[in-house]
Amino acid sequence: MDNPVGRLKSELSPLQVEVIIGSVLGDARLECRSTGVRYPTSARVRVHQSDVQKEYVLWKYKVLENLCSKEPRRVMTWHDPIRNKNHYSWYFHTKTFPILSELYQWFYHDKVKVFPEDIEHILTPRMLAVWFMDDGSKTSHRSFTINTHCFSTEEQLRIVEVLKKCFDISSTIVKDRTKFKISIGSYEYEKFVYLIEPFIIPTMAYKIANPRNDLAHSRWSYPTKVEG
Repeated sequence: MDNPVGRLKSELSPLQVEVIIGSVLGDARLECRSTGVRYPTSARVRVHQSDVQKEYVLWKYKVLENLCSKEPRRVMTWHDPIRNKNHYSWYFHTKTFPILSELYQWFYHDKVKVFPEDIEHILTPRMLAVWFMDDGSKTSHRSFTINTHCFSTEEQLRIVEVLKKCFDISSTIVKDRTKFKISIGSYEYEKFVYLIEPFIIPTMAYKIANPRNDLAHSRWSYPTKVEG
């Protein structure tokens, strides 16, 4: 289908659009609530993170608060009988909206999440930063990985192409057990940090290294101001 992001921007703030797109690329999901003849008539965004990411969930909620009817909730996800310990998580979801059904069609084929066609035309550093806060991690070798296991190998090869085309970030796919994920190597380390660091919230800063003032003399420069 056509890229629905332009229509999304007409109804939501720029920040909300970027947080939603980045989140759905990561751990969040779109839930189709009802269907019509041509496409689902309504859908909602669901954010669900582990207990240790409470502040991150609350940050997303504050961005999307006017789209929600209920505050985030803490729920028990499972009980560890060996340690006799309960494990908890935090979640919230937006209300359902017709415009989100169009986004659902863009992100899901036969109820399976896909890496959308033409996303390179709308992908921003903030979207990438939210995606990284959801699914990214740093390694001990001055490199990063993004856990993209939900996407097919072909889609991950497209992600590599899009990162290069949009941000001049070179990456590869690497084996992770039976699946693959994205790896951004040490040569691109500072460039990647410089790109996403302005949009990383304080409680997620552990996922990157080098505070921004350490990169003040970097040879790379990206526009970082996003209205909204």
